Amino acid sequence: MSRTAILGTAGHIDHGKTLLIKMLTGVDTDRLKEEKKRGISIELGFASIELPSGRKCGVVDVPGHEKFIRNMLAGAGGIDLILFVIAADEGIMPQTREHMDILQLLGVEEGVVALTKADLVDAEWLELITSEVRGFIDRTLLKGAPIVPLSSVTGRGKDELLRILDEKIERHETHPRGRFVRLPVDRVFTMEGFGTVVTGTLWNGRLREGDRVSLMPRGLATRIKALEVHNERVTEAVAGQRVAVCLHSVDREAAERGDWLVLDDTLAPVSQVDVRLHALAGLAGRFRTGCGSASYLGASEVMGRVVLLDREELKPGESGFAQIQLEDRIVAERGDRFVIRSFSPMFTLGGGKVLDVSGARRRRFRAEDLATLKVAEEGSLDDRVVERLGARGAVGLLEVELTQLLGQPPAEIRIAIEQLLGEGRVRRVGKSRLVAADQFATAGATLAEFILEQEKAQSLRFGPQKSELKSRFEGRIHPEVGEAWIQEELAAGRLFARGDRLRRSSPDLPLSPRHAALRDRLLADLNEKGFSGPSQKEFLEAFAKDPDAAELLALLVAEETIVRLPGEILLPAPLLDQFRERLAAYFDQKPEMTIADLKEVFGVSRKQGVPLFEHADRLGWTNRRGDVRVAGHRLKAREEA
Repeated sequence: MSRTAILGTAGHIDHGKTLLIKMLTGVDTDRLKEEKKRGISIELGFASIELPSGRKCGVVDVPGHEKFIRNMLAGAGGIDLILFVIAADEGIMPQTREHMDILQLLGVEEGVVALTKADLVDAEWLELITSEVRGFIDRTLLKGAPIVPLSSVTGRGKDELLRILDEKIERHETHPRGRFVRLPVDRVFTMEGFGTVVTGTLWNGRLREGDRVSLMPRGLATRIKALEVHNERVTEAVAGQRVAVCLHSVDREAAERGDWLVLDDTLAPVSQVDVRLHALAGLAGRFRTGCGSASYLGASEVMGRVVLLDREELKPGESGFAQIQLEDRIVAERGDRFVIRSFSPMFTLGGGKVLDVSGARRRRFRAEDLATLKVAEEGSLDDRVVERLGARGAVGLLEVELTQLLGQPPAEIRIAIEQLLGEGRVRRVGKSRLVAADQFATAGATLAEFILEQEKAQSLRFGPQKSELKSRFEGRIHPEVGEAWIQEELAAGRLFARGDRLRRSSPDLPLSPRHAALRDRLLADLNEKGFSGPSQKEFLEAFAKDPDAAELLALLVAEETIVRLPGEILLPAPLLDQFRERLAAYFDQKPEMTIADLKEVFGVSRKQGVPLFEHADRLGWTNRRGDVRVAGHRLKAREEA
């Protein structure tokens, strides 16, 4: 009894669809005054059939008139089994063919042919028309479907039809439409005492009372107050059921046919979709890029234009890659089936299957775009993850971004990612950024080449700064990708760091004989001055004739051979060890030191004395208390050691 399915009608106007449903269910699905007056179905009708086994089956009755094909399409998207109606006295008519074309495009493969009005023809004619219908049906996805002669007046064939439907539903395997919880809204009304109610066929997942949901594409957040299935109050509805959903605090005007009720916001609306587009074999004209059309997906009707991506035109019976650029947004998933009709006159052109909902703008005949769509159409989820990451290069994507770009739920994305990480095809950098392994390697090669180039171009620098490296490739290599590569190379001993600078060729910076001699002169000059070191400006003025002095000084400071104190006072690094030792010896004898004491002990002026104290404060060798210094915690720690 747990199997669910939606039975839908299809067929030409006045072939008895609504009367047949009334015979089977007792419900007249023509509820509008205009329908009663004109004697034709205009809007979708809904009912449920209780089958011989006791299970119930939801029914969607669609209008047959060519002017109301848009209404027919709004109900056809959620049909599992089709009750295809052909009147025995008229046979196959224009809407018979168009409805069948639409069902073919939507992929409906299961159904029964109801040969209605059998009481109006004799046995010989019935046999002839049955043969004609069989020839027509067997050229479609409904090949081999049972054909049941019926009369809604006499009741002929009713029991046989119900038995066949029961058997088909018993064998029917419910296949969720898509992977996200979605309900295409095909009807909206207000129920007194409850509020706004939307109805539709639940395409996938479950809806429960109290669930927080959104009406898309406008993104109206609400929650479910109540649910009904087959006119009975339920606490939960499952995929494949016709569901009426009462929404909390939603005005009637805020919802309309074509909206989507979704359980969460992981599937964002899009205004363009990439598709495999099929042109009907019986199409009188041809698809050409830029042709205006109306696209039908679920219960939505959206105007737009078709852009063919791999050919100049699409002839009848052909298929190709295309992008549909829409005037409004829809909620689509990979694998959704759709129908396209012309503007004026309105007739069905074709349809197909959605391949990609990333919203990326495609270029016609561009090899990369066509390769992407080929993978989107034929590739596994793993292949599509790798392809999408590869397309992003060394920028990569966040895990959450893949959910939208691929139209897959987060749980499925996570499984694929873990598999790909294990295989080494994908790398995770930072907390959740993902990059294709080959793109990570390519980025690394680019960074390594740049570092080597900078080593050659600036021979007196250890290498480029890490910040310089990242900013140089901003937009091409994400900083998290760059940082991951740097750390990996440092750990492997293929990259060397000195402060913020990076080097590739060697852990040390070799100096030419000329630069080595200059280095010795710089250090000798500083050592001669002792604690009365010069400012950087004064020091460089003394070596102004040597154009490499500034670069070499920067290198010596970076490698901490020379220390730059506050005020840019320069001292040889070994001299600071002496400074610390003499401070410790001083504080062994006295509890505090003034600037005058410092000047006396070290033989310096205030110009050097203040920077020396500030440097000692920063290193924790001294602590300032007003105008005096006392021994700092690091100086004490050394004494205790």
